[in-house]
Amino acid sequence: MEIDLDLLAYLVGKGMRHIEASVAGSSYLPRTVKGVGIFLLDRDGNLGVLTAKQQVTYEKFLKPLLFDVPCCGETGPKSCRGNGLVEPDLLLQGFREDDLRCRACRAATVGESTKQEG
Repeated sequence: MEIDLDLLAYLVGKGMRHIEASVAGSSYLPRTVKGVGIFLLDRDGNLGVLTAKQQVTYEKFLKPLLFDVPCCGETGPKSCRGNGLVEPDLLLQGFREDDLRCRACRAATVGESTKQEG
């Protein structure tokens, strides 16, 4: 899987709160995860250049934010109308808007609000 460098840049920049939330309760520091993210950005997302420790940090904290991100559904994860994951092309927008829902759940919400208005 190829890393979305725009998404990674957002996460280590304006989206640091998502990294902070991912490391909460662990012994890792957000700045350590940010450092691995910046290292990857500087190397165009080439995972092959990571040391063993950096690889562990990537696998534990960055990869779950970049790939296979669970959909929050309409009223919670179990209410997802799709396959339970946010589509890759919606991740950056979802993190920016704090709205990690898949395309089906977004459409359902828009459809429901249109019904209520009409």
